[in-house]
Amino acid sequence: MTATSSSIANRLPPGARFSSIQLALTRFLPASAFDTLKFALEHQTQYGRFTCIVAGGTRTYVVSDPELAREILVEKAGKFHKAQMLRDATGIFLGNGLLTSEGEFWKRQRKLAQPAFHSQRIEAYGDVMIEEIVKLISSWRDGETRDIAADMMQVTLYVVCRTLFTSTPNFDFDHIGRLMRDLLEGAQMVISQSESWLERVTYQTRRRQAEATRQLQTIIEDIIAERKANPIDNGDLLSMLMAARDDEGQPMSDMQLRDEVITLFLAGHETTANAVVWTLYLLSQHPNIEAKVIDELSALNGQPPAVRDLQMLPYLEQVVKESMRMYPPAGGATREPIEDIELGGYLVPKGSNLAISSYAMHHNPDLFPEPERFDPERFAPAREAQIPRYAYLPFGAGPRVCIGNMFAMIESRILVACVLQRWKLSLAAGQKVKAEQLFTIRPQGGLRMIVSAR
Repeated sequence: MTATSSSIANRLPPGARFSSIQLALTRFLPASAFDTLKFALEHQTQYGRFTCIVAGGTRTYVVSDPELAREILVEKAGKFHKAQMLRDATGIFLGNGLLTSEGEFWKRQRKLAQPAFHSQRIEAYGDVMIEEIVKLISSWRDGETRDIAADMMQVTLYVVCRTLFTSTPNFDFDHIGRLMRDLLEGAQMVISQSESWLERVTYQTRRRQAEATRQLQTIIEDIIAERKANPIDNGDLLSMLMAARDDEGQPMSDMQLRDEVITLFLAGHETTANAVVWTLYLLSQHPNIEAKVIDELSALNGQPPAVRDLQMLPYLEQVVKESMRMYPPAGGATREPIEDIELGGYLVPKGSNLAISSYAMHHNPDLFPEPERFDPERFAPAREAQIPRYAYLPFGAGPRVCIGNMFAMIESRILVACVLQRWKLSLAAGQKVKAEQLFTIRPQGGLRMIVSAR
């Protein structure tokens, strides 16, 4: 090793350092006491766009720099795997699905699943999205207070069920929602290492996660078994996944089908619901911007927007993009190098935890001036072209970019448009809005809003 390479190997990027004693003391705090998002911004401000957090014997490299994000996600994507901490957090319920699998197996699965997300097929699901949101908002009553977060989780859950399975299976959707939260709470506890002393004694969260996994897997396995007993192509995602064949003519195994369905089940409603909720919240706080959206929607003459109509709503698209800048649904990505690699002038050892914080990057004033200001004009064509490439990553980038990004963008715009056409939303008295990182970024404790008929 040369003197130069040796000096690189012995250096760490700047960042917070926590002793084993400090780390141990956090075990006595409730999991909610640590504000992950606030810490991400403060850490970036103090130490920069490439940092290393040392906690006890664990190092976590944190990237919020567009060029380094490009290097990791695109240019050298083959030199990185999803981080072990992600697999530890989600592997129990996602198994070997697209989010967690690697190498040639992942490439095979991605190729098999890709046709299910062809633009023409997604467009065919537009009617389902409209039907479900109209059904929901038609049940609202003028002046009542609703938990909009719960409502959007419900409607996106119905949409993903109907697009995955054609019809809504016979199960309790409130129960499914609780299972999802138990899965995500357990995942976030592992990622943030926020296990309190009580959790260490009782293992409550992890027990709930294990039980939620068992129940959800049983539900999905029963649906797959029923479909295989009556193998009719219903034109839904499950039919496409069951019909898919690899280059050797082999279908997915039952276990792989289950893992992919659960992955799509989770990703297909949780992140989109959060994107819609944050958009509705931000519009409620910015009446001038809301008025511009309402004016644009007037071109539809009161009719819900079909997928083909979305091209008539460019400002709505800007609004949704800006909402996902401020509150990126997933918050970031995790990777680990499969070999020692140099990044930004530092040596990052094989197997290191590496977090790409899209939340911090989206709130960096050098990349997005006045980052806390809700400004959809950032995504007007001329200004959007000035945003540094890979500074905006709501769906990731490179070969592992979110397979459902087009689905999510279409569904988000349709849901927001349908709500705004019929209802005006305002925060309920006493409602405090705080974003929390629970694997995804959602409003802590829900979002209570008063709905008023237009």
